Amino acid sequence: MADDLFDHEADVLVVGSGGAAFSAAVTAAAEGASVIMFERNEHIGGTTGASGGTAWIPNNSSLRSYGVEDGREDAIRYMCRMSFPQHYSAGAPMFGVPRKAYELIETHYDTGSQALDYLTAAGVLDLTAEDPRADEPIVLPFSGNIVKGFPDYGANLAEDKVPRGRHIGPTPGTPSMVEQFEADARKLGVDLGLEHQAHALLRNDDGAVVGLELRYRHLTVIARARKAVVFASGGFAHDPERVKRHLPGRVFGSCATLGAEGDFIEIAGAAGAAIAGLNGAWWKQVVVEAALWSASPPGVWLPWGDAMFQVNKYGHRVVNEKMPYHDRGQVHSVYDPTRREFPNSVLFMIYDDTVARSDSMEGMRRPLPMPDEETEYVITGETWSDLAARIDAKLAELGDHVGGVRLDADFETNLAETVRRFDGFAREGKDLDFGRGDAPLDRAWSGPNREGSANPTLAPFAGEGPYHCIIVGAGILDTNGGPVINTAAQVVDVHDQPIPGLYGAGNCVATPAGQGYWGPGATIGLGLTFGHIAGRGAAAEADKDF
Repeated sequence: MADDLFDHEADVLVVGSGGAAFSAAVTAAAEGASVIMFERNEHIGGTTGASGGTAWIPNNSSLRSYGVEDGREDAIRYMCRMSFPQHYSAGAPMFGVPRKAYELIETHYDTGSQALDYLTAAGVLDLTAEDPRADEPIVLPFSGNIVKGFPDYGANLAEDKVPRGRHIGPTPGTPSMVEQFEADARKLGVDLGLEHQAHALLRNDDGAVVGLELRYRHLTVIARARKAVVFASGGFAHDPERVKRHLPGRVFGSCATLGAEGDFIEIAGAAGAAIAGLNGAWWKQVVVEAALWSASPPGVWLPWGDAMFQVNKYGHRVVNEKMPYHDRGQVHSVYDPTRREFPNSVLFMIYDDTVARSDSMEGMRRPLPMPDEETEYVITGETWSDLAARIDAKLAELGDHVGGVRLDADFETNLAETVRRFDGFAREGKDLDFGRGDAPLDRAWSGPNREGSANPTLAPFAGEGPYHCIIVGAGILDTNGGPVINTAAQVVDVHDQPIPGLYGAGNCVATPAGQGYWGPGATIGLGLTFGHIAGRGAAAEADKDF
């Protein structure tokens, strides 16, 4: 093919425009490569742009500046404990984790802080950690909500020796992460093509990746990569068929970019890439009824309020309601082999009128409405019996949207016992069933404390109604399975050999985090690390014949 048949040509082509993609692009450009980014949407940012835009990086320089040592073995131990609980063993080599998975976790520790320092020194990013020694309230820039600290999501585990300070974000008053990346990418000469959807890889006679076939509106576009191609294009959260085929349980929506349809799975699969972890995702909870009219229904990041709990259709609590969204979201996919059902497919977040009438925004209140705000998804009953009847009527109305779920005949009886037991825990200040309030995160984002409360996350329900309910179900930030990468961010084939000229990072590849969600910004932190590794590797590749 003659050179004049190419629509675009550069040393490195990057697919996507979120944190992982920009990390790869600006790194490759800073290393002297010419770079073109292709984004299938009409705007940049990917899922990173819809997030808080922060990152979880162990042993980061900001953390070290506070005099806190984040030791290598301890940090890796914590990540392994969170990522592979089914394999973890404190005294085993590599903590019992499979070798290749362990090496990817090692790489995040060893390279994450270096990647951040590199991007900072290059003038690309200005991110900092909060003081891990402080516990002062923080105003979230993307919601205005007030939280106290950003502890790791497993900060209650003995393995977590540095529970605060690995989370970094834009310095107050500075642009968002995506805005910082975009500005400096342009300064480095990175070109960006919007509405360009990658369709296939171009490979030479040696099997090396040398370009892309893309769709631009109604046109087919051919782009030449002299050195390599990097994919950082997101997962498949918005491909309903893949979601139903691969993810456990029922999923009601995602906050991922609408372009997250899993393009890279088929594209890399056609080149013989190994695929793994398609049943994995970054989980959360969402408002079920809102999913009827939105592909991105409101997320329940931390269920708000103290006189509040979540129960299943049998009227039983099934989880610590103040756990991280990733862990809590997975309780919806628990299978009951005796009844041959998913009893927690939808849960009922029930709270009293004291919680509803509070005008506080402290903590993560949304999607619980403000007192003067009307919302279609809040169910209200004057008594417990009235509430149960109205919940069941709503379920009947939702029908197939919730898989035909209805309240069990014993729901009201069981709910009364759940309230009695929960109220006892609240008075004593100790949740004997799920340990609510024991972990730093539970208290950090819970909401306002009642005067004299023995446990700020718990309070007895009011003796009289009204009572309120929001039906919640599983949602995802994005999926995190796909083509497998090695520690050099190269996509490997089924024989574990790198596919020449092909790199991957972010949610479009099988995540190095496995089951774990280490702390706020873990998704973007991994994207920055492996995007940086991919960018350096791609820029260092030799030119390839077409």
